[in-house]
Amino acid sequence: MGLLFLFGFILWGWAEMSAFIYIGGEIGGLFTLLGVFVTAIIGLSLLKSQGMVVMARIRDDLAKGRAPVGSIADSIALVCGGVLMLVPGYVTDAIGILLFVPGLRTVAGAWILHNMMRSQRFKSYVHVGGRGAFTAAQQSPYPTGDDDDIIEGDVTEHSHSKNRLDKGRH
Repeated sequence: MGLLFLFGFILWGWAEMSAFIYIGGEIGGLFTLLGVFVTAIIGLSLLKSQGMVVMARIRDDLAKGRAPVGSIADSIALVCGGVLMLVPGYVTDAIGILLFVPGLRTVAGAWILHNMMRSQRFKSYVHVGGRGAFTAAQQSPYPTGDDDDIIEGDVTEHSHSKNRLDKGRH
């Protein structure tokens, strides 16, 4: 996995440098550098406007009693797109812009959400409930870890068993 990450990082650096050199050759170095800052500002404004729309949709879904899974997937993709727009480089900006397109945003966010739910690191912070829904581990009054020494159950006190114990003591 580490070797794959290293190869991807080198490939990403090569793609960013190639794009930077090509664009710099076409429009000049100053405009290329200025373009990196402009795309970061555009990314922040898109994140703000689109984020407010998605947050309103989440509130609307919750008010109607529906699970806001699609809106959560959209918000995850928006955050990733915003971060990619802030990272200097034209390749990351292009990927970030793609994450702001509504159809692609939902698909990419669902994919990211799916991979997060499969991750053991993520499961240590959030208890994953059935059918892909989240439930925070703090909502349950009982620990939700893999503790084998915890037995959950109900206790019922019967009056006739209490009377038998009292009779045996006299």
